Amino acid sequence: LLFVFKSLKSLNGLAPPYFSDLLCPHTLSRSLRTADQMFLVILRSKFKLKGDCAFAVAAPKLWNSLPLHIRTMPSLISFKLWLKS
Repeated sequence: LLFVFKSLKSLNGLAPPYFSDLLCPHTLSRSLRTADQMFLVILRSKFKLKGDCAFAVAAPKLWNSLPLHIRTMPSLISFKLWLKS
């Protein structure tokens, strides 16, 4: 849950730069329906057990698994409310 909040803050410029540097928005080379769904790039890890727990790997996985209406919440307060329900 903490990874999801840090992801939202990073995407909105509210987190420290070292968090923002770990997350990369997914950009497409052509126009597809998923272009505006705010997906993050999921990095590959070398180590299955410890590498998948790293913020740069776990945060995009959790973020991409959220429904679109939660990912596009305009404020942190409304994001928290929708996430809890």
